[in-house]
Amino acid sequence: MCPDVVLACQRIAADNPLVTADVYDVNRFPALRERYDVMSVPCLVVDDGTGERVSFGKKGLSEVLALV
Repeated sequence: MCPDVVLACQRIAADNPLVTADVYDVNRFPALRERYDVMSVPCLVVDDGTGERVSFGKKGLSEVLALV
């Protein structure tokens, strides 16, 4: 499930210089797991400059685009 979300986010970031995408293993970054209250993966955090939105579950390119 995670590879689909990672691929979609990286594709969007590669196509748009205004978008960045960072991928983290929450097992290695417990502070992020706590900050976003991650209970399952994949977990997608979208920060559009007005605030952060957290979304969980498998998503394809069109679903990630809808979130950003």
